Amino acid sequence: HVCGMGGKFMHLEIREARASDADAIGYVHYHSWLETYYGLVSDAFLQGRSLEKSRSIFRNLGCRDMFVAFVDGDIAGFCGYGKARGDDAPSTWGEIQGIYVLKKYQRMSIGKQLLEKSLSMLSHEGYEGALLWVLENNSKAISFYEKNRFHFDGTERTEILDTPVVEKRYVRTL
Repeated sequence: HVCGMGGKFMHLEIREARASDADAIGYVHYHSWLETYYGLVSDAFLQGRSLEKSRSIFRNLGCRDMFVAFVDGDIAGFCGYGKARGDDAPSTWGEIQGIYVLKKYQRMSIGKQLLEKSLSMLSHEGYEGALLWVLENNSKAISFYEKNRFHFDGTERTEILDTPVVEKRYVRTL
C-alpha cells in the first residue's frame, strides 16, 4: 500500500511489464515528458512528441526488461533496465534506461520502488554496477538519484533534442 493524497491509502502493484502494457506505458512516457521537461529542453522538441509515437515505441519494444507500477489499477509509472549502452560503458554494468512516474504519483516512493526492483534484477543478471544518464539541469532527478546512492562519475555527453542538451552519467555499484 502507498499513502496518497489526503492520507488515503491506495493499492500499489509493481510487476514485470507485459507486451499488453505498451499503450499504458506509452501514456506515462508521453505525459511524463510534458510534465517534467518543459523548461529543461526546447519547447519545439516537446511539441514534436505525440502520444501515438510513445505508444509505438513500447509496442515495438514489447515492454521487455521493465517494471510497471499501478495504483488502484491505473498506470502510475515504469522503469526500464538492461545492459549498459555505449562504447565506453563497462561490460559488467547494467543501465537504468529511464524511470517515469506521472506527476500525481510522485513523492509516494513509487519511483524508488521501481528503481530498487530494476537494480535487483540487474544484480540478479550478474551486473556489478549500474549507470544512468540525466539532464544536467534536471535537479529533481539528480536529487532522487543521489538519495538512491548514485553519484556523478565525471562523464558527460551532448544530445540533440532539437537543441543541444548535456546529460551527466550517474553510477553506483550493485
